[in-house]
Amino acid sequence: MLPPDYATARSHLAVMEQATIRPKLFLDTSVCINVASEKIPCDEWRRVRQHVEANFSYQISFITLKELFAKVSRGKDDYFEENKKSLRVLCEFPQPGFLPYPPVFALRTVLGLPVARRSRLPFPEEERHETILKAVLQCSGKAQLKAGMPCPGRPWGVLSFDLDHFDRHENKAQAEHLSLLQRVRAGSVEMSSGTELASFLLRDCGQAHDTESCNKLANALEAAYKFSDNLSKMSNNNKEANLEKRETDWGDIMQLYYLCDESMHFLTYDKKCRNQVQSRMQQSRILLYRDLARLV
Repeated sequence: MLPPDYATARSHLAVMEQATIRPKLFLDTSVCINVASEKIPCDEWRRVRQHVEANFSYQISFITLKELFAKVSRGKDDYFEENKKSLRVLCEFPQPGFLPYPPVFALRTVLGLPVARRSRLPFPEEERHETILKAVLQCSGKAQLKAGMPCPGRPWGVLSFDLDHFDRHENKAQAEHLSLLQRVRAGSVEMSSGTELASFLLRDCGQAHDTESCNKLANALEAAYKFSDNLSKMSNNNKEANLEKRETDWGDIMQLYYLCDESMHFLTYDKKCRNQVQSRMQQSRILLYRDLARLV
C-alpha cells in the first residue's frame, strides 16, 4: 500500500495530465534554497523542473521573492554572489509569470477588484518585481544596486533599489504577525473569523466590505485562514511554545492566499505547511517536493 502523501501526489498528477486548462505552479522558498545548496541533487531537480515546465504555467510568488531578497540583504558582502544562487533557481524556467502581493492577488482573482500596492515606480506590480529581480541578479553588490543600475526600455533609464530598506519594510508584517500571536496568548485579543479577515482586507484596500463579498473572499482564502487559526489555537493552548519560532509562518500563510485561484499549485519542501491546512480542495494543491520527485 502506498503512503498517503505519495498516493495523493500520484493521483493528483494523473488529474493534471487530463486537465484542459493549464494549471499554475509556484515554488516555495525552501525548494529554491535546497536546490541552490544542492541538498536537492542536480539530476533530480532537472527531472522535476522538466515536469513542471511540461505540465504547469510557472509563476514566481512575491513572498518567495521577498524571502530570497532578505537572504541576500542580510548576508555578508563576501557571500553576495553565493546568496543569489537561490534567486537564480527562480529564473531557470522560461517565461515566468510574476504574482503580486497575496492580498492584492486575492482581491483581483476572487472579486475582480482593480487593486494595487502603492509604489513610486509607475508600472504594474508584476513588472516591478521582474525588473528588480533582474537588477539584483546583474549587480555586483547592494551598494551598486542602491546607486543605480541601467534599466533598458524604461523612461528613466536607471533603477535604484535599496535591498536593506525593502527587507525592513516587508518584514514589518511578519513582526506584526508575531505580535498578534503573543497578544492571543495573553488573552488581549481573539482570532478573527474568516469573514472578519476578509472585511479587513477589503477595508485596507479602500473597498466596500459587504456581506456577499466578505463571504466569497473568506471561502476562497480557506487554506490561509485554517493555517492562521491553527497557529492561534497553538499559541493559546501551548503556553510553553516559543512563538518567535512561529514568526516566519506568516510567509506560509501569505503563500496560501494564492490558492484562491483554483488553478494554482504550491510546490513546497515543508510538510508542516500542508498538514496545517484543513481545506480539502486547497490542500490537494499543496504539492510536497519529495513526493513529486519520486514520481518523475
